[in-house]
Parts: sequence; C-alpha cells; structure tokens
Amino acid sequence: MISLSAIDRAQAFRYAGMPTVPDGHLSTLADTCEKRLLSAISPRYCERVYPLSRTPEGILCTGTSLLLTGRDIAAHLAGCSCALLFCATLSQGADFAIRAAQAEDVTAGLLTDAMASAAVEQVCDMAEAEMLAKLPEFHATWRYSAGYGDLPLQIQGDFLAAVDAPRRVGVCVSESGLLVPRKSVTAIIGLSKEPVERHKKGCTSCNAAETCPYRAKGAHCK
Repeated sequence: MISLSAIDRAQAFRYAGMPTVPDGHLSTLADTCEKRLLSAISPRYCERVYPLSRTPEGILCTGTSLLLTGRDIAAHLAGCSCALLFCATLSQGADFAIRAAQAEDVTAGLLTDAMASAAVEQVCDMAEAEMLAKLPEFHATWRYSAGYGDLPLQIQGDFLAAVDAPRRVGVCVSESGLLVPRKSVTAIIGLSKEPVERHKKGCTSCNAAETCPYRAKGAHCK
C-alpha cells in the first residue's frame, strides 16, 4: 500500500511554470492545494513481469498482444530477457480535486494539476522501489513509457490489458489514447540477469523536447 504525506513542491512549481521559491501568497495557496489533493487521492499500482520475444515487427511481451515497436525501446531493452510492466495512478480523486480547484481559481487549478503530476511521479518512484525489491535476481533499467522516443502511445490499450489495469486499479484508455483517470502512468522496466546500463531519462527521448519551456530557459523538468 502506497501513501503520500507530502508532494515534491519544487517539482510541482516547475511543472506549473512558477518560481521554485514562491512568494508568501503562492506558498499559502500551495499549502491549501496540497492538503486538498492529498485528502482526495488513493495512490495504487499494479504490475506484471513478462518474458520478451524478439520478432521482426518488434519486441513481444510473451503471452500478451503487447508489441513494443521502435528503435528506442529496442535499445532500452537490449540485453533484457524480461520486462516489468506497471501502471500507477492517483485515482479519480485527483481528477475531481483538479476540476474543483479550477472552478474556484485559475492559479489554484494550475497548481493542483501540477502537484498531481509531481505526485504521480513520486508514486512511480515508490512503486518501482517496492517492485524491484521483490526481484533481487534481476538488474533493472530505468522506466520507459509510451510516448518516449518512437514508442507510440497507441500501445496503451494493449499495455493496460497486459497488467489487467482496468480491473486491478481502475485505469482505462480513452478513444483518443489518453489514460483515465488522467493522473496515471504506464511504464516498462527492462530486467536482465546481467548488469545493464541504467541511464536517466533525458531530453533527447522526450516528445516535448522541441517545445519544452524548461529547455528554453536552460533548465530541466527533473
């Protein structure tokens, strides 16, 4: 069971495009937004480990219809015999809290949305630590999500089916390919019996690299 008692404020302010050291008014507003959000969310995750099969079309998670295509995911999973797939979510409570804040105040809505984005990343970090602790025989890559590099978002439906996310944690995919609840994440971690390079996700693998406001200022989102 994962729970959050605090949200990474600096990360949330970066997501919101706000100063990471806020003034008194913004700091007070952040206190209110954080308290409301934390009381509304129910963080949870589900996972499955699958053997990998290399095919001419891509990398197949054996026993599923999930086919991972593209050069970037192939490079990410090089040397890996299995993949840990997981889905993490803040639950529908986060979406409700964001809409309530938006209806009340534009800045509160923006900050609550950014805090939820920071919170789901914290949940992913904690989930990853818990999952890998149960797999001591494996070396792991960093987590990789649909939308990074050339791995298409269109795999989300097959991904959710592979981890049984609709039933286990209530996460589905919309017709437009977005996850519902909105503050949810799917990710792939490569597993190998031999040591693997564990690089951090960088700007070059991000689909927003060319339009990122952080890069324009010479900064990064992490």
